[in-house]
Amino acid sequence: MQYVTVVLPLIVIMGVGWTLRRLRVIKGDNSNLEGMLYWVVLPALIFRSIFYSGGFAKEDVNLLYAVYLSFLIMPFISFVASPWKKNPARLGVSLLTCIRSNNIYMGIPVVSLAMGDVGVTAVSKYLGLSLVGYHILSVAFGQIGFYRKLNLDTLFGTLKELSKNPLIISSILALFCAEVLQIKLPLWVDESLKMLSEAATGLALIALGAGIQLGEMVTSIKYTWVDVLMKVAVYPLLVMSLFFVWPVAHNVRNAVILVSAMPVAVNTFIVAKGMGMDHKYAAELIATSTFISILVVPIWVYILF
Repeated sequence: MQYVTVVLPLIVIMGVGWTLRRLRVIKGDNSNLEGMLYWVVLPALIFRSIFYSGGFAKEDVNLLYAVYLSFLIMPFISFVASPWKKNPARLGVSLLTCIRSNNIYMGIPVVSLAMGDVGVTAVSKYLGLSLVGYHILSVAFGQIGFYRKLNLDTLFGTLKELSKNPLIISSILALFCAEVLQIKLPLWVDESLKMLSEAATGLALIALGAGIQLGEMVTSIKYTWVDVLMKVAVYPLLVMSLFFVWPVAHNVRNAVILVSAMPVAVNTFIVAKGMGMDHKYAAELIATSTFISILVVPIWVYILF
């Protein structure tokens, strides 16, 4: 029962977001709430977590190896298992989504509830190491599935966009301030960042819940289940196996495996649409994997803890 209680707050707060959207308290496409999270709240959380994490040490090399090997290996597993080999628009989505976890809107809240501050610090370190490769490699493999080749212009465009990503900027800035400048944050700055950070979990879940379409989840599971299984079960199992070869601190291991088991990232829909893939299938995959992940999270918590 204690493992189930980890997801109960997720369900309740996401339910609040879903209800607020239905009551039109949250209006439109939910972009204002997500924008506030993306540009202000989550960068504050990541900056403060990395700043006080002690930076990246030599033992984090193992984390780098395990994470990037998972990014390289998982698309091949997804290709072998995919039922869409004769449908390039959906095969591209399969390869694009298999490593694109919802680290931000669901991963951080889940790890926070399961592990507390030590887990959030571990996830922030993971994000600092992985965000660039996560975006570039997922887009590259998606292109290979869809076009059967790499489009360098698209990859360079993705890299250009990453240079403006507030989560990456906050990670680099935190390391620069802590490791290079070795400054101490003024109390008022630290308290401001702390207050913003504490709002991250609730706001992220409300934003995620506001975007849920229950009807899509029920109807699409019959043909998305393979890709959902790849994302919430096979991928975290791969990450877990790689950590046996390249071990890391226990809290880092558990946090990274948990975020690897999260559903497909919400922004994957925009990426798939921009690349000309089957973006409707991507939307259905996001919705279904979100629903299934709520059922799967207690299993992963049981396995890890």
